[in-house]
Amino acid sequence: MKTKLLTIKIAVVALGLFISTSANAAFTAVTSGNWSSAATWGGIAPTATVTNQDIIIPAGITVTLDADVTFVGLLNNFSVAGILTSTTSNGVSMAQGALAGGGTISINRISFTSLATCSFSGNLNLKRMSNSTTALAFSAIANIADTLDLQSGNLLLNTNANLTMLSNSTVKVNNGSITVGGGIFNSGNAYNVMYIGPSKTTGIELNSTTIQHLYLTMNDNTQGVTLNNNTTVNGNTTVNSGKIILNGKQFIMKGNITLSAGSTFAGSAASIMEIDGSGSLNSSLYFDAGSTLLNDLIINRSANGQVKLGNSLNIGGHLKLMNGNFSIESGAILTMSSASTVHIENGNLALNTGTFNGTAPYNVEYMGVSDNNTGPELTGSGLNNLTVSYTSSQNKITLSNNAVISGNLNMNKGNVKLNGKTLTLNGTISQNSSSTFMGDASAELYLNLTSVTNDTLFFDAFTLNQTLNRLRVNLTQTATIVLGNKLYINTELAFIKGKVELTNSDLVIMPSAAITGYDDSNYIVTSQNNSGNLSMNVNAGSAYVTFPIGTSSNYSPAHIQQASAAGSGNFNVKAMNTVLSGGTYGFVNSNTLKVVNRTWLVSSAVSTINANLKFGWVAAAEVNGFNRTNAYVSHYTSSAWDVMSAGSASIAANNTYELARMNMTSLSPFAVTEAGQALKVKENSISNELEVYPNPSKDVVSVKLLNATDNYKYELTDITGRTISTNINSNNVNKFDVSNLVTGCYFIKITNLSDNKTVTKRFVKE
Repeated sequence: MKTKLLTIKIAVVALGLFISTSANAAFTAVTSGNWSSAATWGGIAPTATVTNQDIIIPAGITVTLDADVTFVGLLNNFSVAGILTSTTSNGVSMAQGALAGGGTISINRISFTSLATCSFSGNLNLKRMSNSTTALAFSAIANIADTLDLQSGNLLLNTNANLTMLSNSTVKVNNGSITVGGGIFNSGNAYNVMYIGPSKTTGIELNSTTIQHLYLTMNDNTQGVTLNNNTTVNGNTTVNSGKIILNGKQFIMKGNITLSAGSTFAGSAASIMEIDGSGSLNSSLYFDAGSTLLNDLIINRSANGQVKLGNSLNIGGHLKLMNGNFSIESGAILTMSSASTVHIENGNLALNTGTFNGTAPYNVEYMGVSDNNTGPELTGSGLNNLTVSYTSSQNKITLSNNAVISGNLNMNKGNVKLNGKTLTLNGTISQNSSSTFMGDASAELYLNLTSVTNDTLFFDAFTLNQTLNRLRVNLTQTATIVLGNKLYINTELAFIKGKVELTNSDLVIMPSAAITGYDDSNYIVTSQNNSGNLSMNVNAGSAYVTFPIGTSSNYSPAHIQQASAAGSGNFNVKAMNTVLSGGTYGFVNSNTLKVVNRTWLVSSAVSTINANLKFGWVAAAEVNGFNRTNAYVSHYTSSAWDVMSAGSASIAANNTYELARMNMTSLSPFAVTEAGQALKVKENSISNELEVYPNPSKDVVSVKLLNATDNYKYELTDITGRTISTNINSNNVNKFDVSNLVTGCYFIKITNLSDNKTVTKRFVKE
């Protein structure tokens, strides 16, 4: 044993003496020239493998590398103070020793392996550079034209180091890495990154906005690259084997995507994937089993570009379809998680025999500048909120399927074209006049609203004869939905709970349609302040047709029957609170007389009228001690309320009482009064020759008062009583500019200043 130890000691000492002696040997270039030229070195040129000898290229000397050189020597330096260049593919392999100096090296390649180090601080212009040392401290200014090959170990960019990847170069990462310790990794050019070998986490090589192409060729498909930063790939993403693990980061791909068989993406709850660019992708998107969740998926391809989903994917945040088509392929399942949102602008979602899973509560929103045809995004049973908020009020979504919305329908701007489908609202609706429904003869709207606060239904005002096949009203018991535009019902207006209020447009029930489910709590609301009527067809010789109308106060139906010899056609009916001395104007009879506090306005364009009319009311409408057993229906005709024989009101359906007028050949206001309470026509000094025209009016409304001799005060007011304008004169004609008024009902109050008696006329601003 002692003999062996002695032998080892002698060998170590001999090796040390050899290294010490060899380290002092050097090749020093004395003139510019080729590496292999003896003249360059002043006698003997170094061989292709330099072992235990220094290489010195002094300042002012240029050596042209004309052979591949391997440098080996633990204590030796390869020092370049001048220039080392190459016109061929030759390079230097630093196996041991130090690359030193501060000159310029412009050659094809340089590699650092084994025990090599680098103290070189000059300029490196290389096609290829590789590192497989454990830790290579680097202080040079380097430009890589082709490949930076990180085979193993760490390349540390120390102070003054500046490593630049030139355009279309590639950082190739195997078991190595690159870090910054005071230096600069200059990634301003468009370069590529390639990962090979076992699993790894990305570094600064992928922390750039100029990444061109990304390649993965891992050992197998179980190995992955984990993103350590948000990443943008401006070119193509190619995964030959392995997986890209998003790791809660944002991953943007702007080029093509190619996944070989078994290659996948691995998502997570915070991960965001964005696919931009143009054209269709080479491959479908596949996600790793157990890692199928993304917070956001953003598709922003060109209009004809397509992105396909090949297996399961869960969206926890937003699926944003900005541009292009997102297709769910055979066997694939797209699942919207609870509270997630499908956001659609110029893109669309399609099923190619795949499955859209929307059972959890999720939302859909349509925005942007382009019309959309809806897709599977509106078919999920968990569809909660739907938002329509386009840039322009001219944009629209067109329903491709029936849709049920359990939450809020928020129509901020843009339209919903029902397209013959059924839209069911089981929550609430928020709408304005720049965001409307577009109906048709086959479309149906079911309003199962859980909360209503003066909500208004707006239909497209630019399309004539807006129609629904069926409108179903199911609100809270006391709620009212307002109809903002003229609407035709083709088959049924079905009341379950709630009321429909008319504003300044008619509700037209087509001859083949019916109103069902109405009663004293559920009916159509009309008013003095709005011009809207309920219009229904009455056939000659038919049974009574019920007009289930009332006011906001209570139910006041009308029933109309035409004689056999009369004409058939539409009758228009509305009811209003109060009984006025002039039918639709004047002082309020119902303030003092024993009447039903209601006026029914009936009109028709039928050429021959011979109608039986019945009017109903509830007890709450009776005022001033009205006696329903001694009453009659009064008709305002020839500028007066007529007087009829009294009778007792009948008890009718839905808690109403009822009186009739038979064989009416003219129509105008009707009221119900107690016998002996003849309705007063005038109690003022203002002439009956009073005209307000045109009515309705768009620009100017004129008030004509014949034989005016006294001074009169003219007041234009809105429905709240607010005075808009006033003038006093004795002119026969007074004009009011109403062009700037909003659409609705207004009043002109005329007061004779000699006796302070007044009359009020109503007109409609179109």
